[in-house]
Amino acid sequence: MPPSHFPLRWESTGDQWWYATPIDFAAANGHYDLVRELLYIDTNLLIKLTSLRRIRRLETVWDDEEQFNDVAKCRSHVARELLRECETKRGHNTLIRAGYGGWLLYTAASAGDGSFVRELLERDPLLVFGEGEYGVTDIFYAAARSRNSEVFRLLLDFSISPPCGVGSGGELEGQHSESHSEFNREMMNRAVHAAARGGNLEILKELLGDCSDVLAYRDAQGSTVLHAAAGRGQLE
Repeated sequence: MPPSHFPLRWESTGDQWWYATPIDFAAANGHYDLVRELLYIDTNLLIKLTSLRRIRRLETVWDDEEQFNDVAKCRSHVARELLRECETKRGHNTLIRAGYGGWLLYTAASAGDGSFVRELLERDPLLVFGEGEYGVTDIFYAAARSRNSEVFRLLLDFSISPPCGVGSGGELEGQHSESHSEFNREMMNRAVHAAARGGNLEILKELLGDCSDVLAYRDAQGSTVLHAAAGRGQLE
């Protein structure tokens, strides 16, 4: 378990001050009961708890420091309990229906929680592509940061699996095959960049294989894999 008290970090962004809130501390310590009570007091706190922008800041403050290694697992525990709390008698889940599936999968992947990741993907395989402010690249990055290669492979397999409703025969099938190949190449490109940025050397080597031109993998801004790794200080 992480320490019961985290250092209070303030960060100036122009004319605004950013700081961790009580619900951030509660989730980082795995105190689900406290998180639930805070949400009962103010449901708007769920927006802060699930904000990707805030989570990225928290990752730089807590997750990248060795003494806080359990923070991601604690947040995953809170997310899983919250998911169970939102189950309805009709078999629906109000949290996923409200559009928080991307946050749930990101949180599970960042903790390397394979069983939770699989549970979410079995509920809705399309969650691998993210939801709301979370995209598929963010999900890959979370898995890479966790250093759990099995979770990364699971997410990648779901992202490149053939879509449902494939037609048969004729020109339509040929067009589909071509577009699907292009789609798979894009997913592989995103996975390579996420692995480099997240520092998962095992997965990066596996994805690159015998690639003769690593510079061919570029993101939307034209950055190479080297740029992605250097941007996050991944020396490996």
